[in-house]
Amino acid sequence: MKIYSSIDDFSSFSPCVFTLGVFDGVHIGHREIIKNLLFRSEHKYCPILLTFNPHPRKILTPKKNFLYLNSLNERINKLKEIGIKHLIIQPFTLSFSRLSITDFFNILHSKFKIKKIINGHDAHFGRNRDGSYEELKKLSHVYGFQIYRVSLCKLRKKIISSTNIRKSLLLGNIRWANEALGYFYTISGYVIKGKGIGKSIIRVPTANIKVNSKKLIPKKGVYAVKINYLNNLYEGMLNIGFNPTIDKKNKEIKIEVHIFDFFKNIYGNKIDIFIIDIIRNEKEFSSIQELREQIQKDKINIKKFFSCEKKN
Repeated sequence: MKIYSSIDDFSSFSPCVFTLGVFDGVHIGHREIIKNLLFRSEHKYCPILLTFNPHPRKILTPKKNFLYLNSLNERINKLKEIGIKHLIIQPFTLSFSRLSITDFFNILHSKFKIKKIINGHDAHFGRNRDGSYEELKKLSHVYGFQIYRVSLCKLRKKIISSTNIRKSLLLGNIRWANEALGYFYTISGYVIKGKGIGKSIIRVPTANIKVNSKKLIPKKGVYAVKINYLNNLYEGMLNIGFNPTIDKKNKEIKIEVHIFDFFKNIYGNKIDIFIIDIIRNEKEFSSIQELREQIQKDKINIKKFFSCEKKN
């Protein structure tokens, strides 16, 4: 895959099929757009996907704490896996956001020989999202391109969108989010030293994970997870929360994973955690002993969960 750091960086003048969007989740709806992009290229046009970094919401609503489903590198890797050959990562700035749809298409027209545009059901071009599908149809006659609109995708009557996936993760509706994504939601990070509470007090050794602060972390609770370490896959349990039973004053979310039947020292190493399903919400227990007993129950339940998954 060829990656270009902006529209100006693109140097090919071959006729192309074009689409644009943030594609943060690279979810099933996004994949339909990309499938159309590759299909409409008909092996004779250059398929081009233009994405933005940072996310427009980070620039247009900076006071809101916007969190990503995927880091830029994760997004790039997923787009590459799907088959994108030319990826433009356009810096999104305030000045760029103020371009009218006409100004934007003048720039595109000067750089690309666009033959076809693949448009998502809610995609808009230009300032204040003025460039609706109807506006694009008008411009298609001016600039001489065809436009194809991809229908919205639904899963159990709910629209598949990055926004709805974020909401589902924050509500603990992991199964819907994973199905809508088309893959298991993943948290990646480096194993850091904690206070040793898992091993010394709870008697269940855990790895504390340092995650990118811009990454969306699902609802507080205990999860059944799979862990990728050095391309080996392990089963385990993940805790996301404040550890209220042990430290009532703690206000920092902790991400701790217990890897089943695993005894290696992995401090400083990167691991990927695939979140399969939530087992229970975070709860404050009346004693350490009660917490220990619940964690053992969680471990048993998660092992049963994976055992049933293998049978199915």
